[in-house]
Amino acid sequence: MTFFDVLVIVLASTAGFIDVKTRKIPNWLTFTAAAAGLVGSLFVYGWAGALFSVKGMLAGICVFLVPFILGGMGGGDVKLMGAIGALKGVNFTLQTALFGALWGGIMALFAIFYKKKKEGNLKSLAAGLKLFLFTRGRVGKESIFEVDNPDKQERIYIPYGLAIFLGVITSYLVHLDIRI
Repeated sequence: MTFFDVLVIVLASTAGFIDVKTRKIPNWLTFTAAAAGLVGSLFVYGWAGALFSVKGMLAGICVFLVPFILGGMGGGDVKLMGAIGALKGVNFTLQTALFGALWGGIMALFAIFYKKKKEGNLKSLAAGLKLFLFTRGRVGKESIFEVDNPDKQERIYIPYGLAIFLGVITSYLVHLDIRI
C-alpha cells in the first residue's frame, strides 16, 4: 500500500463522516487532497506523474458533473471525486465512481423504504416493487415513488460522501481492469 492509497482512504473516510454529520464535504478537505495528489505525483513520478494526476482529477470531476448539474448531488461530492482522481488516476477513479453509484443506489432504496415505513405505506411499496420487477419496469413506479400529499413532498437526502467512501473500499477489495 502506497502513501497515495493511505491518503485516499483517509480522505474518503473523513469526507464520508463529515457528510453524514453536516451534509457537506468541506473545500479545505478536497482542495488539500487534490493539491497533495498533484504535487505528490509531480515530486515522486515527475511530469508523467503530474499528467497522470491531472487526468485522474478531470475524470473524477467529469464523471459526476452531469448529476451535479441536474441537482442530484452536491458540489462537494464532485470535488471529492476530483481529489480521489488526483491521488489515484483515471482507472481507480472510474472504478470508485461505479462502486459508489452502486452503494448510493442501495442507500437510496433504504431511504425510500424508511420513508415509506415511516409514512405507513410499506405494503404499497412492496406491491409496487413486485410489479416493477415482474413487468421489467413498465408498471409499478407510481406505487414505489408515490407521495400521499404532494404539497408536503420532501426530498430524500443521501450522504453521497459515504457512498463514495464505500466505493473506495470496494475498489480496493474488487479489482476491475478498466482501461482508458
